[in-house]
Amino acid sequence: MARPRRARDRIAAAPTSVAAVVGALPGAAGREPFLATSAEEFERATGNAEGETADAVRLFFENGGTHAWVVGLDEWRPRRSLDLLTDLNFNLLVVPATARLGRATSLAVDAALLAERCRAFYLVDPPADRTVATVVGWARSFGGGRNAAVYFPRLRVRGPAGEREVAAAGAVAGVIARVDRERGVWKASGERESLRGVVGPALDVPEDALAALADAGVNAIRRPVSGPARVSSGRTRAESDNDWKYVSVRRLALFVEESVEQGTRWTVFEPNDERLWAQVRAAVRTFLRGLLRQGAFPTSRAADAFVVRCDRTTTTQDDIDSGRLVVDVGVAPLRPAEFVIVRIGLQARRPDR
Repeated sequence: MARPRRARDRIAAAPTSVAAVVGALPGAAGREPFLATSAEEFERATGNAEGETADAVRLFFENGGTHAWVVGLDEWRPRRSLDLLTDLNFNLLVVPATARLGRATSLAVDAALLAERCRAFYLVDPPADRTVATVVGWARSFGGGRNAAVYFPRLRVRGPAGEREVAAAGAVAGVIARVDRERGVWKASGERESLRGVVGPALDVPEDALAALADAGVNAIRRPVSGPARVSSGRTRAESDNDWKYVSVRRLALFVEESVEQGTRWTVFEPNDERLWAQVRAAVRTFLRGLLRQGAFPTSRAADAFVVRCDRTTTTQDDIDSGRLVVDVGVAPLRPAEFVIVRIGLQARRPDR
Protein backbone atom coordinates (compact mmCIF):
# COMPACT_ATOMS: atom_id res chain seq x y z
CA MET A 1 0.00 0.00 0.00
CA ALA A 2 1.42 3.34 -1.02
CA ARG A 3 2.12 5.74 1.80
CA PRO A 4 0.07 8.99 1.84
CA ARG A 5 1.98 11.98 0.60
CA ARG A 6 3.18 14.54 3.07
CA ALA A 7 2.55 18.24 2.43
CA ARG A 8 6.21 18.69 1.49
CA ASP A 9 5.86 16.17 -1.33
CA ARG A 10 3.25 18.30 -3.07
CA ILE A 11 3.59 21.63 -4.82
CA ALA A 12 0.23 23.18 -5.68
CA ALA A 13 -0.29 25.26 -8.80
CA ALA A 14 -0.14 28.97 -7.95
CA PRO A 15 -2.80 31.33 -9.33
CA THR A 16 -1.87 32.88 -12.68
CA SER A 17 -4.62 35.31 -13.64
CA VAL A 18 -5.49 37.57 -10.71
CA ALA A 19 -5.41 41.10 -12.11
CA ALA A 20 -4.44 44.38 -10.50
CA VAL A 21 -6.00 47.45 -12.11
CA VAL A 22 -4.54 50.83 -11.18
CA GLY A 23 -6.56 53.77 -12.45
CA ALA A 24 -8.39 57.01 -11.74
CA LEU A 25 -11.17 56.59 -9.17
CA PRO A 26 -12.72 59.78 -7.79
CA GLY A 27 -12.18 59.92 -4.05
CA ALA A 28 -10.25 56.64 -3.91
CA ALA A 29 -6.67 57.74 -4.70
CA GLY A 30 -4.21 56.27 -2.22
CA ARG A 31 -6.75 54.06 -0.47
CA GLU A 32 -6.12 50.40 0.24
CA PRO A 33 -6.75 48.06 -2.72
CA PHE A 34 -9.99 46.09 -2.77
CA LEU A 35 -10.76 42.82 -4.50
CA ALA A 36 -13.61 42.67 -7.04
CA THR A 37 -15.01 39.44 -8.47
CA SER A 38 -17.33 41.08 -11.01
CA ALA A 39 -17.91 44.39 -12.75
CA GLU A 40 -21.10 44.82 -10.69
CA GLU A 41 -19.16 44.39 -7.45
CA PHE A 42 -16.65 47.01 -8.64
CA GLU A 43 -19.47 49.46 -9.44
CA ARG A 44 -21.16 48.92 -6.07
CA ALA A 45 -17.88 49.43 -4.21
CA THR A 46 -16.81 52.56 -6.08
CA GLY A 47 -19.98 54.07 -7.49
CA ASN A 48 -18.15 54.25 -10.83
CA ALA A 49 -19.82 52.79 -13.90
CA GLU A 50 -17.93 55.00 -16.38
CA GLY A 51 -14.38 56.10 -17.02
CA GLU A 52 -11.10 54.46 -18.02
CA THR A 53 -10.80 52.35 -14.87
CA ALA A 54 -14.40 51.13 -15.07
CA ASP A 55 -13.87 50.26 -18.75
CA ALA A 56 -10.73 48.25 -17.95
CA VAL A 57 -12.41 46.35 -15.10
CA ARG A 58 -15.58 45.68 -17.11
CA LEU A 59 -13.65 44.38 -20.12
CA PHE A 60 -11.47 42.21 -17.89
CA PHE A 61 -14.51 40.42 -16.47
CA GLU A 62 -16.39 40.33 -19.77
CA ASN A 63 -13.45 38.58 -21.43
CA GLY A 64 -13.09 35.89 -18.79
CA GLY A 65 -11.37 37.38 -15.74
CA THR A 66 -12.58 36.35 -12.30
CA HIS A 67 -10.59 38.33 -9.69
CA ALA A 68 -9.18 41.88 -9.83
CA TRP A 69 -7.53 44.03 -7.20
CA VAL A 70 -8.40 47.68 -7.84
CA VAL A 71 -6.35 50.69 -6.71
CA GLY A 72 -7.20 54.35 -7.16
CA LEU A 73 -4.36 56.18 -8.90
CA ASP A 74 -2.85 59.22 -7.22
CA GLU A 75 -1.86 61.10 -10.37
CA TRP A 76 0.54 63.36 -8.47
CA ARG A 77 2.24 60.45 -6.69
CA PRO A 78 1.59 57.43 -8.93
CA ARG A 79 4.42 55.36 -7.46
CA ARG A 80 2.66 55.48 -4.09
CA SER A 81 -0.45 53.93 -5.66
CA LEU A 82 1.61 51.18 -7.29
CA ASP A 83 3.40 50.45 -4.03
CA LEU A 84 0.06 49.56 -2.41
CA LEU A 85 0.14 46.37 -4.49
CA THR A 86 3.55 45.18 -3.33
CA ASP A 87 2.32 42.72 -0.69
CA LEU A 88 -0.65 41.38 -2.69
CA ASN A 89 -0.79 38.24 -4.80
CA PHE A 90 -1.56 39.31 -8.36
CA ASN A 91 -0.32 38.16 -11.75
CA LEU A 92 -1.57 40.60 -14.40
CA LEU A 93 -1.03 44.36 -14.08
CA VAL A 94 -3.21 46.88 -15.96
CA VAL A 95 -2.65 50.66 -15.75
CA PRO A 96 -4.95 52.32 -18.33
CA ALA A 97 -3.91 55.83 -17.30
CA THR A 98 -0.61 55.43 -19.19
CA ALA A 99 -2.60 56.21 -22.35
CA ARG A 100 -3.34 59.79 -21.34
CA LEU A 101 -1.02 61.15 -18.62
CA GLY A 102 1.76 63.51 -19.56
CA ARG A 103 4.00 61.42 -17.31
CA ALA A 104 2.91 58.24 -19.09
CA THR A 105 6.40 56.90 -19.76
CA SER A 106 7.46 57.40 -16.13
CA LEU A 107 4.30 55.68 -14.89
CA ALA A 108 4.80 52.80 -17.32
CA VAL A 109 8.43 52.35 -16.22
CA ASP A 110 7.37 52.28 -12.55
CA ALA A 111 4.66 49.73 -13.37
CA ALA A 112 7.17 47.53 -15.22
CA LEU A 113 9.49 47.61 -12.21
CA LEU A 114 6.60 46.65 -9.93
CA ALA A 115 5.77 43.69 -12.18
CA GLU A 116 9.36 42.44 -11.97
CA ARG A 117 9.39 42.84 -8.21
CA CYS A 118 6.05 41.05 -7.71
CA ARG A 119 6.57 38.25 -10.27
CA ALA A 120 3.64 39.61 -12.29
CA PHE A 121 3.12 40.44 -15.96
CA TYR A 122 2.37 44.01 -17.08
CA LEU A 123 -0.01 44.56 -20.02
CA VAL A 124 0.92 47.99 -21.32
CA ASP A 125 -1.38 50.61 -22.83
CA PRO A 126 0.77 53.01 -24.87
CA PRO A 127 -0.19 56.69 -25.27
CA ALA A 128 -3.43 57.19 -27.19
CA ASP A 129 -1.78 57.85 -30.54
CA ARG A 130 -3.23 56.67 -33.82
CA THR A 131 0.03 56.22 -35.74
CA VAL A 132 2.15 53.09 -35.92
CA ALA A 133 5.39 55.07 -36.11
CA THR A 134 4.76 57.00 -32.89
CA VAL A 135 3.82 53.88 -30.93
CA VAL A 136 6.91 52.05 -32.21
CA GLY A 137 9.10 54.96 -31.09
CA TRP A 138 7.41 55.11 -27.70
CA ALA A 139 7.80 51.36 -27.14
CA ARG A 140 11.53 51.49 -27.91
CA SER A 141 12.07 54.39 -25.50
CA PHE A 142 9.94 52.73 -22.80
CA GLY A 143 11.82 49.43 -22.69
CA GLY A 144 9.71 47.48 -20.22
CA GLY A 145 11.64 44.22 -20.04
CA ARG A 146 10.70 40.57 -19.97
CA ASN A 147 7.63 40.98 -17.73
CA ALA A 148 5.80 43.45 -19.98
CA ALA A 149 3.98 43.48 -23.30
CA VAL A 150 2.55 46.43 -25.26
CA TYR A 151 -0.86 46.24 -26.99
CA PHE A 152 -1.96 48.56 -29.83
CA PRO A 153 -4.28 50.10 -30.93
CA ARG A 154 -7.03 51.08 -28.54
CA LEU A 155 -10.47 49.51 -28.77
CA ARG A 156 -13.85 50.85 -29.77
CA VAL A 157 -16.79 50.09 -27.49
CA ARG A 158 -20.43 51.05 -27.75
CA GLY A 159 -22.27 52.84 -24.95
CA PRO A 160 -25.46 54.88 -24.41
CA ALA A 161 -23.80 57.96 -25.93
CA GLY A 162 -22.44 56.06 -28.95
CA GLU A 163 -19.01 54.64 -29.69
CA ARG A 164 -15.89 55.65 -27.79
CA GLU A 165 -12.27 54.55 -27.54
CA VAL A 166 -10.86 52.72 -24.53
CA ALA A 167 -7.49 51.29 -23.52
CA ALA A 168 -7.01 47.66 -24.56
CA ALA A 169 -5.09 46.04 -21.70
CA GLY A 170 -8.13 45.28 -19.52
CA ALA A 171 -9.72 43.23 -22.31
CA VAL A 172 -6.43 41.47 -23.12
CA ALA A 173 -5.96 40.59 -19.43
CA GLY A 174 -9.42 39.01 -19.46
CA VAL A 175 -8.58 36.93 -22.53
CA ILE A 176 -5.37 35.73 -20.87
CA ALA A 177 -7.32 34.76 -17.76
CA ARG A 178 -9.80 32.84 -19.93
CA VAL A 179 -7.03 30.95 -21.73
CA ASP A 180 -5.30 30.15 -18.42
CA ARG A 181 -8.48 28.59 -17.09
CA GLU A 182 -9.55 26.72 -20.22
CA ARG A 183 -6.22 25.67 -21.77
CA GLY A 184 -3.35 26.47 -19.40
CA VAL A 185 -0.94 29.31 -18.69
CA TRP A 186 1.51 27.83 -21.23
CA LYS A 187 -0.91 28.44 -24.12
CA ALA A 188 -0.53 31.61 -26.18
CA SER A 189 -3.67 33.78 -26.18
CA GLY A 190 -3.36 34.85 -29.81
CA GLU A 191 -5.52 34.83 -32.90
CA ARG A 192 -7.64 31.92 -31.69
CA GLU A 193 -9.18 34.02 -28.90
CA SER A 194 -11.59 36.86 -29.65
CA LEU A 195 -11.99 40.07 -27.67
CA ARG A 196 -15.49 40.29 -26.23
CA GLY A 197 -17.54 43.41 -25.55
CA VAL A 198 -15.82 45.54 -28.18
CA VAL A 199 -16.81 46.80 -31.62
CA GLY A 200 -13.25 46.46 -32.90
CA PRO A 201 -9.84 48.13 -32.85
CA ALA A 202 -9.80 51.92 -33.05
CA LEU A 203 -7.38 51.71 -35.98
CA ASP A 204 -7.10 49.21 -38.80
CA VAL A 205 -3.44 48.20 -38.63
CA PRO A 206 -2.22 47.65 -42.21
CA GLU A 207 -0.53 44.40 -43.12
CA ASP A 208 2.73 46.12 -44.01
CA ALA A 209 2.97 47.65 -40.50
CA LEU A 210 2.93 44.32 -38.65
CA ALA A 211 6.64 43.65 -39.11
CA ALA A 212 7.61 47.05 -37.67
CA LEU A 213 5.32 46.53 -34.69
CA ALA A 214 6.63 43.01 -34.07
CA ASP A 215 10.24 44.18 -34.29
CA ALA A 216 9.47 46.79 -31.64
CA GLY A 217 7.75 44.23 -29.43
CA VAL A 218 4.29 45.75 -29.93
CA ASN A 219 1.36 43.34 -30.20
CA ALA A 220 -1.17 44.41 -32.80
CA ILE A 221 -4.90 44.03 -32.25
CA ARG A 222 -6.65 43.39 -35.55
CA ARG A 223 -10.05 42.52 -36.86
CA PRO A 224 -10.19 40.01 -39.72
CA VAL A 225 -12.45 40.52 -42.72
CA SER A 226 -15.17 38.67 -40.84
CA GLY A 227 -15.25 37.97 -37.13
CA PRO A 228 -14.32 39.70 -33.86
CA ALA A 229 -11.09 41.52 -32.96
CA ARG A 230 -8.09 39.43 -31.89
CA VAL A 231 -4.53 39.97 -30.69
CA SER A 232 -2.26 39.00 -33.56
CA SER A 233 0.98 38.32 -31.67
CA GLY A 234 2.40 37.62 -28.21
CA ARG A 235 5.76 39.37 -27.82
CA THR A 236 7.22 40.66 -24.58
CA ARG A 237 9.41 43.76 -24.30
CA ALA A 238 12.56 41.62 -23.75
CA GLU A 239 14.50 43.27 -26.55
CA SER A 240 17.81 41.43 -26.16
CA ASP A 241 16.79 38.23 -24.37
CA ASN A 242 15.47 35.60 -26.77
CA ASP A 243 14.63 33.21 -23.93
CA TRP A 244 11.82 35.54 -22.84
CA LYS A 245 10.64 36.84 -26.22
CA TYR A 246 7.15 35.32 -25.96
CA VAL A 247 4.45 36.16 -23.43
CA SER A 248 3.37 32.54 -22.94
CA VAL A 249 6.95 31.39 -22.24
CA ARG A 250 7.61 34.14 -19.73
CA ARG A 251 4.30 33.61 -17.94
CA LEU A 252 4.92 29.86 -17.71
CA ALA A 253 8.27 30.57 -16.06
CA LEU A 254 6.67 33.02 -13.60
CA PHE A 255 4.04 30.38 -12.78
CA VAL A 256 6.70 27.73 -12.13
CA GLU A 257 8.74 30.12 -9.96
CA GLU A 258 5.75 31.16 -7.87
CA SER A 259 4.40 27.62 -7.48
CA VAL A 260 7.79 26.21 -6.40
CA GLU A 261 8.47 29.04 -3.98
CA GLN A 262 5.03 28.79 -2.34
CA GLY A 263 5.12 24.99 -2.26
CA THR A 264 8.54 24.66 -0.61
CA ARG A 265 8.32 27.17 2.22
CA TRP A 266 8.70 24.28 4.66
CA THR A 267 12.43 24.24 3.82
CA VAL A 268 13.00 27.12 6.26
CA PHE A 269 12.69 24.61 9.13
CA GLU A 270 15.11 22.03 7.66
CA PRO A 271 18.91 21.66 7.72
CA ASN A 272 20.43 22.77 4.40
CA ASP A 273 22.00 19.45 3.40
CA GLU A 274 21.90 16.64 0.83
CA ARG A 275 18.75 15.15 2.35
CA LEU A 276 16.87 18.43 1.96
CA TRP A 277 18.13 18.95 -1.58
CA ALA A 278 16.89 15.49 -2.58
CA GLN A 279 13.46 16.22 -1.08
CA VAL A 280 13.21 19.52 -2.97
CA ARG A 281 14.28 17.92 -6.26
CA ALA A 282 11.65 15.19 -5.82
CA ALA A 283 8.87 17.69 -5.05
CA VAL A 284 9.69 19.95 -7.99
CA ARG A 285 9.95 17.01 -10.40
CA THR A 286 6.58 15.69 -9.26
CA PHE A 287 5.04 19.10 -9.88
CA LEU A 288 6.59 19.36 -13.36
CA ARG A 289 5.47 15.83 -14.27
CA GLY A 290 1.94 17.01 -13.54
CA LEU A 291 2.39 19.87 -16.02
CA LEU A 292 3.81 17.41 -18.56
CA ARG A 293 0.66 15.28 -18.28
CA GLN A 294 -1.46 18.38 -18.83
CA GLY A 295 0.35 19.17 -22.08
CA ALA A 296 2.50 22.09 -20.92
CA PHE A 297 5.51 20.90 -22.95
CA PRO A 298 5.93 19.89 -26.61
CA THR A 299 7.09 16.37 -25.71
CA SER A 300 5.92 13.34 -23.74
CA ARG A 301 9.36 12.60 -22.26
CA ALA A 302 10.21 14.12 -18.88
CA ALA A 303 13.91 14.29 -19.78
CA ASP A 304 13.08 16.50 -22.77
CA ALA A 305 10.53 18.60 -20.89
CA PHE A 306 12.35 19.77 -17.77
CA VAL A 307 15.48 19.55 -15.66
CA VAL A 308 15.86 20.26 -11.93
CA ARG A 309 19.11 20.99 -10.08
CA CYS A 310 19.40 21.46 -6.33
CA ASP A 311 22.77 20.34 -5.02
CA ARG A 312 26.33 21.54 -4.44
CA THR A 313 26.39 23.08 -7.91
CA THR A 314 23.53 25.46 -7.07
CA THR A 315 23.93 25.92 -3.31
CA THR A 316 27.41 26.95 -2.18
CA GLN A 317 28.90 26.77 1.31
CA ASP A 318 28.29 30.49 1.65
CA ASP A 319 24.62 29.86 0.81
CA ILE A 320 24.45 27.13 3.45
CA ASP A 321 26.03 29.40 6.07
CA SER A 322 23.53 32.14 5.21
CA GLY A 323 20.47 29.87 5.18
CA ARG A 324 19.95 30.10 1.43
CA LEU A 325 18.82 27.23 -0.78
CA VAL A 326 19.02 27.63 -4.57
CA VAL A 327 17.06 25.59 -7.11
CA ASP A 328 17.60 25.80 -10.87
CA VAL A 329 14.59 24.71 -12.92
CA GLY A 330 14.81 24.36 -16.69
CA VAL A 331 11.65 23.97 -18.77
CA ALA A 332 11.29 23.44 -22.51
CA PRO A 333 8.07 25.25 -23.50
CA LEU A 334 8.68 25.52 -27.26
CA ARG A 335 10.96 22.68 -28.40
CA PRO A 336 11.99 19.45 -26.64
CA ALA A 337 15.23 19.69 -24.65
CA GLU A 338 15.66 23.42 -25.35
CA PHE A 339 15.45 24.70 -21.80
CA VAL A 340 14.92 28.15 -20.38
CA ILE A 341 16.28 28.33 -16.84
CA VAL A 342 14.77 29.99 -13.81
CA ARG A 343 16.70 30.27 -10.56
CA ILE A 344 14.62 30.15 -7.39
CA GLY A 345 16.01 31.20 -4.04
CA LEU A 346 14.53 29.51 -0.97
CA GLN A 347 15.25 29.68 2.74
CA ALA A 348 16.63 26.83 4.86
CA ARG A 349 17.71 26.57 8.48
CA ARG A 350 21.09 28.09 9.18
CA PRO A 351 23.72 25.81 10.74
CA ASP A 352 23.84 27.94 13.93
CA ARG A 353 20.10 27.54 14.64
